[in-house]
Amino acid sequence: MRGFLFGFLSGMIVIPMVGASVALSGRLSVDANAAPPRWETALARQSFAASVARQATKLQNPIAPTGENLRAGMKIFFDACSGCHGDGNKPSQWGTSDFYPRVPQFASEPPNKPDWQLFWIVKHGVRYSGMGGVSDEMADERVWKVATFLSHIKTLPPDVEAEWRGQLQKN
Repeated sequence: MRGFLFGFLSGMIVIPMVGASVALSGRLSVDANAAPPRWETALARQSFAASVARQATKLQNPIAPTGENLRAGMKIFFDACSGCHGDGNKPSQWGTSDFYPRVPQFASEPPNKPDWQLFWIVKHGVRYSGMGGVSDEMADERVWKVATFLSHIKTLPPDVEAEWRGQLQKN
């Protein structure tokens, strides 16, 4: 039992100290153009999902997913979000290469979160990612329209899907 306890405590001290030594010695890459290691991406995604699930208040979406509302949310997305997240036709060049962590491209990796979590993310932003919150710049109704669009991006009506994919003229 004494050996187990010694090993456990040593591991609790040695492993963090080795990690801190590696970080403080400059051996971890900090450039935004580097490809993130798989372990870092997995850890960041799990941490992000857990944090949003814990912090976001479960609110009732006041915006019905009608064609008109989905189009309005898509227009707001085109104006305020597609520069980083791409659009239905093409990814954002700099969102896929110059941000760290990489910016999700919603045409190829649609968000897999409920609308109330998407509302919280858009409203409050994401720390250490370059995505600022819009709580002071955008009315809640507009945030809900974007969240509604994003939460239905996999099941858009055919006419809205065609517009999203760039097959119709965007307004």
